Amino acid sequence: MTSLPTRAGLFVRTVIAGVSCLFLSSGVVVAVLLLIGVPIYAGVHYGVEVLSSLAILSGSDFRLAAEPLAVALVVAVGMPCLAAVELSLRTVRTARERSAPAGALAQGIVELASYVLLLSSLLIVLSTLPFLRSVLPVPLFGLLVLLGFFYLLMAGYLWAAHEWIRSKDDVNGERTTGGNWLVIGIFIVGYLSMAYWVGFALLVVAALVWLVFGSIIVPNHVDGVRDAIEHRAAEIAEEEPVDPAAAYGITDEVKWVRTKLEQTTDLRPTILVTVTGIVIVGASYWAATLVSVETVVVSVAAVSAAAFVGIHVGATIRTEFTGNNAVLRDLEDRFDLETLTVTDIESVDQIAGTAGSNSDRKVDVNASLESIVTRLAGQVDLPPPEIRVLEHGTPVALTVGYRPAVSTLVLSRGLIETLEYHELEAAIAHELAHIANRDAAVLTALSAPSAVARLARSRYGYNPVVEPLAMLVGTISRWYVALVSRGREYAADDGAVAITGDPAALASALESLDADLERRPSTDLRERDTATAFAIVPPPWEKHPFFDRTRRFIARRVFGTHPPTEKRIDRLRARV
Repeated sequence: MTSLPTRAGLFVRTVIAGVSCLFLSSGVVVAVLLLIGVPIYAGVHYGVEVLSSLAILSGSDFRLAAEPLAVALVVAVGMPCLAAVELSLRTVRTARERSAPAGALAQGIVELASYVLLLSSLLIVLSTLPFLRSVLPVPLFGLLVLLGFFYLLMAGYLWAAHEWIRSKDDVNGERTTGGNWLVIGIFIVGYLSMAYWVGFALLVVAALVWLVFGSIIVPNHVDGVRDAIEHRAAEIAEEEPVDPAAAYGITDEVKWVRTKLEQTTDLRPTILVTVTGIVIVGASYWAATLVSVETVVVSVAAVSAAAFVGIHVGATIRTEFTGNNAVLRDLEDRFDLETLTVTDIESVDQIAGTAGSNSDRKVDVNASLESIVTRLAGQVDLPPPEIRVLEHGTPVALTVGYRPAVSTLVLSRGLIETLEYHELEAAIAHELAHIANRDAAVLTALSAPSAVARLARSRYGYNPVVEPLAMLVGTISRWYVALVSRGREYAADDGAVAITGDPAALASALESLDADLERRPSTDLRERDTATAFAIVPPPWEKHPFFDRTRRFIARRVFGTHPPTEKRIDRLRARV
């Protein structure tokens, strides 16, 4: 039997986990900067070369002015293109949050961006191959190339399977056929520009520029084009077109952004955007006259990628500390998570479904979850957390949030129906102890990278680049979250006993939940990444025909977020 972790041991574990989380998050940001910066650099460099070659007619003086002018023109065109991608990502995310289908234009651009990320990763790998070939042994380098080939082959098959399954999914109404047709059209244009005439590429650029400025100046025209694309794509696929009134498109997102800018700056958004664009284009031209074009191109790519990533990182950090953290959004994204309000509250007797004539098993009809949480929180001078009811049969109780004032207590319907009144009270006290001990804040922060990675995979679809990166983030996050979580359960148990004064109630609750989980199907909610660290008891272990002992060691000792439930029950009953 292992000894309980000391306060110093918990501190060391927390420091190790915090440093690991910081390095992991920094590594992901650097990887994303590269994935976004490389195609921007390639696009700007290619555009400058083409325009310079077209503009240089004669004379050295004109040749000197052609390159800075080309840089300014490419930057002027590139800004609306990047804005179109950013608006599309925001549109898809907002549509998902509103449970509405995103418009075909936004979906097509997001699909195109996913292919660009794949191309970017290939360019990065190809650029590093000469270096690896010079430093690695020949057999190892050959094995690396072979593995890369098999990965690309597997990625292609998986992507095709993903698209096929999604096309057969009648329940998922988020995606529209028009988005896929737009991607096909863009690839055709790209092929024509590479095979016949470079000017064909201007069609894609012109379309993206039109999309941004059209959404600002003539939004009704853009909506009309979107509806026409949807109807035409639906006719070809012999499907019902998406209702334009139900879809959330780029023009809707532009209206929201314009409203926010007017409220924040008290200026007309058109003037603000125009002045900003003129300043950026002018600065690019001026810089190209002072330093080499290569330096300007690299700087433009680096600044654009940093701004692009910074917007998303900043929005994520801001959202984390406003109460709607990534762990909570991940649960909302995957499950039916309802807010418990005063008008919705049933008596605990009705919610728990308790029965019997024994007064210990009979709950006062006027008691409610809110009153229990408020009373227990008041005993430890905590503001009552928001209560969310998870419509799921698996018994789950978890608390997330960085500060007590914005914490959220999540109780599943299965837990409420499983526990008796005194057991439910003890389980809630256990979760409140996590808030009082700042466990919820620590675990919420440590679980944020994994939750954000899962949200990205869910919202933007399967991507051969994003998928392995997200899996790596999830695996590393599970390790350091488990490192911290295991030692904090005992402290939460002790805190729950201090609140209720009844160790037997918590022991009985743990025993009831553990027994109930044994009867549940193997597809358990808490086996799925971030929610595991916040659950009150670990999932039961199912024996495997091969390497069972090794698997159990990895699952329980390396990635296990809870100490053995039997040990916790024995500790509590020893205090009775």
